Amino acid sequence: MQPAVLDAIQQRYACRRFVMDRPVSAGELTVLLESGRLAPSAFGLEPWRFITVTVAAERTAIAHACYDQPAAATAAAFIAIVALDGALDPDSDYVRAQFKAEARGEDPAPIYEAYRAFYRVGSMAEWARGQCNFAAAHMLLQAAHLGLGSCPIGGFDAAALAAALMLPPGETPALVIALGHCADAASQRVRKPLA
Repeated sequence: MQPAVLDAIQQRYACRRFVMDRPVSAGELTVLLESGRLAPSAFGLEPWRFITVTVAAERTAIAHACYDQPAAATAAAFIAIVALDGALDPDSDYVRAQFKAEARGEDPAPIYEAYRAFYRVGSMAEWARGQCNFAAAHMLLQAAHLGLGSCPIGGFDAAALAAALMLPPGETPALVIALGHCADAASQRVRKPLA
């Protein structure tokens, strides 16, 4: 018997065009968000926020920010994954709360010590965006398991996307996941051999 997760991995592909006017349900979006919420992150920081976009005018703004790629232009919904760059200072309230939770009632000092040694102001934004990919991977696989089409979009005008999402300072778009019901059948997967 093949494991269910491997089955979802084999089914998943980047849908380039979605069926117009076929929505993604609120229940499906909730399951996708929960999948992202449960993703791993370094230091347990979960340096992300998820924004769902289903309203037509807002989807159009997101699609424009994504250069009107066909997957973006036809998506029934988006989940934007936003990196919390501005919250990652070791002394921020956000980091303190996350480390307290990560310590699970124990002394969080060892986590702080490791994080302070790692923390570099100039590279944290890029690191946070990379961490967002863990949540995206969970959501993409969950979408396949639900029978939804998905397409991760990393090509976008960051300023236009931030404006469309009305992001406050300290938050940066990391990735957009276009969602819906794929209009085209999956093409044959081409991958390097395991060896």
